[in-house]
Amino acid sequence: MGRNTGQIPQCKVMEVLYDVILPSPWWHPLTYKGLPGLEKGQRVSIPVGNGQRIGIVLGKNDSNLCLEKIEIKEIYNTIDKSPSVPEELLDSIIRAGKFFCCGPGELLKVAFPPQFLKGEKVKETCFEKARPRSGNVNFCYELPEEKRKRLYYEKLQCENLYSIVIFPERRKAELFWEGLPEELKEKGILWLTSTSKKKWEKWEQIRQGKIEFAVGTGPAVFLPFPDIKRIIVDDESNPVYMSARYPYVHIRTFAGIRSQTSGAELILGGTFPSSRVYKFAKPVCSQNPSDRLIMVDKKRARMFTIQGVTSPLAISDVILRKTQEVVNGMGVTLWILDRLGYANAILCSECDYKPLCKRCNTPLRWEESKSALVCPFCKEKEEKPIYCPRCGAPMMMGERPGVEASVEIAKSLIGFPEKIHLWHGGVEKEKSSLKKIISNLKKSGGIVAGSRKVLAICDEITVSLICWLDVDTETARPVYDARFRAIKMVWDSLWCGRNVDERTVILQSKRPGVGWQKGLKAGWDVFWKSELEERMDLELPPWIYLVEASGKISLKKELLDVVRKQRFECMDPEPESRMFWIKIDKESALEKLRQVLEPFFHVSRSRKGYPQIRIWMD
Repeated sequence: MGRNTGQIPQCKVMEVLYDVILPSPWWHPLTYKGLPGLEKGQRVSIPVGNGQRIGIVLGKNDSNLCLEKIEIKEIYNTIDKSPSVPEELLDSIIRAGKFFCCGPGELLKVAFPPQFLKGEKVKETCFEKARPRSGNVNFCYELPEEKRKRLYYEKLQCENLYSIVIFPERRKAELFWEGLPEELKEKGILWLTSTSKKKWEKWEQIRQGKIEFAVGTGPAVFLPFPDIKRIIVDDESNPVYMSARYPYVHIRTFAGIRSQTSGAELILGGTFPSSRVYKFAKPVCSQNPSDRLIMVDKKRARMFTIQGVTSPLAISDVILRKTQEVVNGMGVTLWILDRLGYANAILCSECDYKPLCKRCNTPLRWEESKSALVCPFCKEKEEKPIYCPRCGAPMMMGERPGVEASVEIAKSLIGFPEKIHLWHGGVEKEKSSLKKIISNLKKSGGIVAGSRKVLAICDEITVSLICWLDVDTETARPVYDARFRAIKMVWDSLWCGRNVDERTVILQSKRPGVGWQKGLKAGWDVFWKSELEERMDLELPPWIYLVEASGKISLKKELLDVVRKQRFECMDPEPESRMFWIKIDKESALEKLRQVLEPFFHVSRSRKGYPQIRIWMD
């Protein structure tokens, strides 16, 4: 019989295995040992390699791991006493990481502020437990844009629900916010991209439920409202909603996933529906522009010779006459030509040599305003040669005139150079430059020549006339949705901004009113019926998913071999490039592809690098 020493025997606490995700390219969670009682959504400090990281608990790992053969590290410490984010938001991130083939770890980087991911303390908050429920999906394609905004205002005013209202562009969000009544603004926040300390404080207030709604751009879709009830995505078909950087997330689709997970109402709005929405819901176009849209034959237009450029610039008499009338009446006219620079490229008239960017291998644009050749992609500049570098002939000429060339014609037409302005996304100090132009237009009217981005002026002042100088350029782009992008762009110009009933839009085309342009007169449902039939025949989105995979050449080859062995249809038009495509015809095939891709996103492949996947669905 043992001797009683008077000491209380120590009971060993049973450790539990937990799955933890952290900001990383890995698709799978990491497993750690920890004390019982941790909940999904709590942040923990964990060992990774030789360092320490912050992760989020997903839950217990109930698999039968052989602990004698596998070394499982222990959680260092728990940062939160309770879940720090809504369960529905975390579940949405996990589902979206799977759908977009980027993994939840990559989405954590864009969904949460850096302070949160570094482990800064937050107040304990009680969140709704996620439960199976499905949110309603409603559509709003009211025209013009101002009418649709009023419907959104009413939604926010009538019901005190946690809501997010998303716009594709910063200025659109600002204008919507400015139109809200002051008493409503007190309940909400304008959420725009920033890394300030104040923004972190506001994010924490949203998480605690102290702010009722947010108006912002795409990233606002990740805001951690305690019990989100409504998400509005305006201009849902805008290509801007597809992330330009990895991870390639479509904001509208994430909003749909979050709506399904949380049970929140989803409202998709805009002037023109996406192919996926039209295929799913068949919304009806309620209005057409009638006589506000004028189509003219470019072949019958005047041909203006441009100094130093081989091709002339066509501008019809209708555009010239209407422009003079508007400017003489102190109104505003936009001339839109989506070819930046003085000419889209230069070439030698003797030997056809065309200068290319040494980095991107693309033709260099001639920008007379900078007296240089500029790469349209990487923006590298070089001096415009007088003599051909190949044959030595002094015959370097511009190929096709750009928007800078139209400025000289406008000056000759009006006779007041101070009334002619050039503006596009490539203008230095773009924001301040646009403000100055708008200030001048308010005083005396004038012409603004620019790219499609010049439509932003319609949100600031009344624009009486918009002239598309060469709309055929848009459909010549080597992308499967070129016709959609062209018609949406022109359609938006009919309905965006202020006082659209006072606006006329003139369209110059070699085939006015033919093909995709029929939809401009008859309505976008006419366009989509024809376009979707053709896309079905060609097996293009939205009937299929087009999966774009990219990575280092060695990684691409390895990935391509594995995918082909699984009998997926692959397209590799440029074997020397880093990219290839996979056609997926149904959801089950997409799930199978994910299983094939998953080993390429394991933590063990960190030194080899990871591919990047983008899913085209519209």
